[in-house]
Amino acid sequence: MRWSLAAWLRRARPERRRLLEAIGISLLAAAASLALLGGSGLLVGKAAGGGGLASLGALLVVIELVAFLRAPLRYEERIVTHRVALGSMVRWRSWLYDVVAERLPGSLSSLSSGELLERAVGDVDALEDLWVRLALPALSTAATGLLASVVLLVVLPEAGALFAGGVLLAVVGIAVVARGASTDAEAEARWRGRASAATTDLVVGLTELTVAGTALGSLERIADLEGLRAAAARRAGRRRGLGLVVVSLLGGLTILGVALAGAHGAHHGQLTAAEAAAITLVAVAGVEPLVGLLLAALRAPEVAASAERLDELAAAPLAVAEPLKPRPWPEGGELVLEHVRALAAPGEPELLHEVSLRLGAGERVALLGSSGAGKSTICNLLLRFLDPTGGLITIGGIPLAELSSTELRGHVALLDQSPTLFGGTVADCLRLGAPGAATADLREALELVDLGELSLDELVAEDGASLSGGQRRRLALARVLLRRPSLLLLDEPTAGLDELQGLAVLERSLAAAGDAGVLLLTHRVVETQAFDRVYELAGGVLSELDGAARQRLLA
Repeated sequence: MRWSLAAWLRRARPERRRLLEAIGISLLAAAASLALLGGSGLLVGKAAGGGGLASLGALLVVIELVAFLRAPLRYEERIVTHRVALGSMVRWRSWLYDVVAERLPGSLSSLSSGELLERAVGDVDALEDLWVRLALPALSTAATGLLASVVLLVVLPEAGALFAGGVLLAVVGIAVVARGASTDAEAEARWRGRASAATTDLVVGLTELTVAGTALGSLERIADLEGLRAAAARRAGRRRGLGLVVVSLLGGLTILGVALAGAHGAHHGQLTAAEAAAITLVAVAGVEPLVGLLLAALRAPEVAASAERLDELAAAPLAVAEPLKPRPWPEGGELVLEHVRALAAPGEPELLHEVSLRLGAGERVALLGSSGAGKSTICNLLLRFLDPTGGLITIGGIPLAELSSTELRGHVALLDQSPTLFGGTVADCLRLGAPGAATADLREALELVDLGELSLDELVAEDGASLSGGQRRRLALARVLLRRPSLLLLDEPTAGLDELQGLAVLERSLAAAGDAGVLLLTHRVVETQAFDRVYELAGGVLSELDGAARQRLLA
């Protein structure tokens, strides 16, 4: 556990100035707490013993000053710590995005979207406690305990020894109580992740599940998973209660021991009654952070479980390896696939066995194939989300593996079967593909795909939920066309449209593509009539169709 959390602390890379500021303020706040309670005890003791007004007045001024400073110090301590935590979360999220992007759709294909969402949101949010509820309480306990021990050892060595021993014993008790928290935390994180994934899948597929009559079964499964999570949470709650009892008992005994040592010292003239009262309250201030340390120890396994789940993503193999010295994109080069073999995802059976294809600049090539034949896998290969297990893919004679993924994906655009639309206006959705596009270009793109009825200022719900399936696909097509790519991949671009409208949209899209090479992946034979070459993918093998074969399919 500690190695995982230590790695995430290093990965946070907080600003040194803010981190030192948080540590310094925490130390000042600890000193202020000791001075406030210790000084109050001394003041009460001196007042009870008939101390002089001058000394009492001076001591009162000091105590009031410390009391005035303590609250702002505690407040600033939390503000600075949260700034460190939030800055770390920004860097953690960026790291996670890079990790996921490098491994999709290959090595993370076994995770559902809900599971990935839970790790990206829930687990990273849990890491915020790494600073706020773990590092800070540990630092506060160490600083306060050390300062209190020093003060007590100087004033009365016996009291200092008793206090140090009591605090160490309490720390050991916290460690023992929290040791079993790891199992509960792992169980709760596991069931929480599964419940979140099941909930996301239910929301996304609610219509289909309702039609199939399985929505209630999905709800029951979510309830079962939530019950298991709640059971783990209850076990953790009982452990927390036991820990509070242990800390309260050991802390109380420590304070009692210091009080008795102080009384003994006052009785034998080693210190005054006021000083005895003062060291007792110093002990109270010294044990105060132990409750925070307990909560930190109980929370640590939960945070570690989240950290380990995120580390599992990083441990997954890269979908592709970036070249050490990437080559520039070859403008106008021909795309060639030679005897390519590939898996749909690591660990799965080989899906493509013998795929050879060529596509030059300005050419229109169609690829026919049934659902599951491997058309989308070819797109993933051309975008280098996957690498082939055999054969070679080149563009302008340069292997794709020698181009950086960023360079490659800047020139190759894909309209896939499930395009993502983010919430915002229609213009926002379009400018995701071309941030600098003029308003006139946006309207022209909408007209190309028969979406002239949409206003650029019209709001689009998250994932295009406010649009029909055909509208979502055509809006995504307009976004792709605005990019002006060198190579355009169209995976079932007319799904959801009738035949006449689909043909019209496709014809205008091909015209708008200009000199870009276009690869159409479809199961509609009628859409391939105007294409330079037509291939058929079946049984993992790609074969080119001659004129007679194309006519037979069209008949």
